[in-house]
Amino acid sequence: MWRKFDFQENVDDYIFRGRRPEEEIILFLRRHWLILVFKLIPAAFFLGGLFFVGLFKNQAVAFLDWEIEIFNLGYSSLFLFFWILLFIFWIDYYLDVWIVTDQRIINIEQKGLFRRSISELELGKIQDVTSEVTGIIPTLFDYGFVFIQTAGEKERFVFQQVPSPVRVKNIIMQVQKRALLAEKRMEGEILRGKV
Repeated sequence: MWRKFDFQENVDDYIFRGRRPEEEIILFLRRHWLILVFKLIPAAFFLGGLFFVGLFKNQAVAFLDWEIEIFNLGYSSLFLFFWILLFIFWIDYYLDVWIVTDQRIINIEQKGLFRRSISELELGKIQDVTSEVTGIIPTLFDYGFVFIQTAGEKERFVFQQVPSPVRVKNIIMQVQKRALLAEKRMEGEILRGKV
């Protein structure tokens, strides 16, 4: 029925809390992998600086006249900071998820280590879907933003830096049209007294 994206995981096996029994997952999206790489570039420079300092550790300790234990404690603390930074980058990338089903859209955003925001939108409340790709790198690697205008409490859903935003927008619009047709069919059956 729906053609799966080539960059998607196997969405049929994905289970999330609150998934309805008859609900079919159409899209399961994360940010483009290049966004994670861009976040890791400064971390790589930081690690390079740590290794550079480690190469000249003995000369630095002798020049600064520090105790070797104090230097090792500071050096180890910086390595620990580096690993925590990598962990935070990975958590932010991996746990930011956008799920489009045949009934609703679910937006799960991880904000830091201990805060998560989950919003959902019924397909009937969608008023407009817009995709935006800005810049040379996003155009070359085909990633960007998808904005979903709603009539609900949260006025705008934003899929941030997702792969193939134009295809995502088109699929969301197709799913919305099918949901609206199903709603009209159900209303007609209710009016005719069949339900």
